[in-house]
Amino acid sequence: MATETPPDESAPGSNAIHVLVVDDSEFFAEMTAETLANEHEMVTHDVNDVDEAKAYLSDTRVDCIVSDYEMPGEDGLAFLEWVHDNFDALPFILLTGRGDEEIASEAIAGGVADYLLKLEVVEDNQYGRLANRIRSVVDQQRTEQKYQHLVENTPDAVAHVGESGEILSANDALADLAGTSSDALAGANLQSVLGEDVGQEWIETGRKAIEHGEATKAETVYRGRHVHNIFVPMDDRSPLESFQLISRDITAQKERERELRRQNERLETFASVVTHDLRNPLNVAASSLELLEPEVGDTEEYDRITRSLERMDDLIDDVLMLARHGEHAHDPEDVSLQAVAEDAWANVDGEVATVEVVSTATIHADRGQLQELLENLVANAIEHAGPDITVEVGVLDGGFYVADDGPGIDPSARETVFELGYSTNAAGTGMGLAIVEQIADAHDWSATVTDSESGGARFEFTDVDSS
Repeated sequence: MATETPPDESAPGSNAIHVLVVDDSEFFAEMTAETLANEHEMVTHDVNDVDEAKAYLSDTRVDCIVSDYEMPGEDGLAFLEWVHDNFDALPFILLTGRGDEEIASEAIAGGVADYLLKLEVVEDNQYGRLANRIRSVVDQQRTEQKYQHLVENTPDAVAHVGESGEILSANDALADLAGTSSDALAGANLQSVLGEDVGQEWIETGRKAIEHGEATKAETVYRGRHVHNIFVPMDDRSPLESFQLISRDITAQKERERELRRQNERLETFASVVTHDLRNPLNVAASSLELLEPEVGDTEEYDRITRSLERMDDLIDDVLMLARHGEHAHDPEDVSLQAVAEDAWANVDGEVATVEVVSTATIHADRGQLQELLENLVANAIEHAGPDITVEVGVLDGGFYVADDGPGIDPSARETVFELGYSTNAAGTGMGLAIVEQIADAHDWSATVTDSESGGARFEFTDVDSS
């Protein structure tokens, strides 16, 4: 007689384990099902012969089968074979009689997830042991299913490969990469699938990963595509040494990087030409004005022309600096924040302002770009507060800051201070803080503005690698 036994109210709904108990002893089947449900929070169903079990499995999903071996009609081993033929790797725990070592051996060879002595479960009341076995095999199965789902749906090519190059399993993405069918991968060798040179190269790299016991990365150009590979040694308790191959097509990324470099080169060339062509007439104007100084040097018009020429020179410098920053830090390394800040201060004007560095932290950054960032912030502080300002440089959680004791930045303007051309100083170019944000973006840093402790401006840069 078949019965359904739900778990008690504390059982987790969607994660509850559904167990089918198959035993020709109605008493044992019901007792096992009820104990697993009431004491171990499983959803259970019990039947008394294999035919009933097959009928139940035809329209009901279960997570594990617990079956007796000795039953009229088909025995437990025959049932196990049928289950594996129809439900792939559905966990199956076999209950055998005392001393049935031969049957246990056949069960293991047949792919049983586990086996227990039935009399020990009954006589010693070891239902807790049975429940632990069920949870163990079901958790393993669920993990494997999640992994398989991930492998099947990832755009990356994934394969389990023996150390000699034989493909033990692979997803469709590898077939697409190799330009073949999924059926052609089964049992094939990497060399026959990928070609002798690339196949051998990947096999040898996989062997090195196995030998060293750690993942190895490598890039390859394959069939005109740039491929990034990871070779991971497998520890699946199998006598066969093997590795996992994960291949990602990074051709589009490489093309974007090349195009970015070309754009940056063109932009820098353009900016250099433009600034050169602008400086020539600017120098002529400055030289001519210098010759006129004895005659008109004390006039308001002379001073206005001088300020305009100086502003044009500043604009040319800032335009060239903007053009020289790409989307990424060119040469990041671990640099001393204090050393870079001191160089930036001296480069702006060591005779004015005071720069205090309150940390000896190391920042992972392009040194030249970090120095330019600090130079612009010091110059910005001097421009808005005068030479007597004090600028403080220090670290914060996940980044660093630059603060001053000047007049600060109005909260309503903090969203626009980084915009190109924005300046509250009529003599400013409006490019200094735009350069600061561009350098921050190149390093994937977040730049924000707030108040310093003294009421001045405080620029914070976060998500920074520091130590």
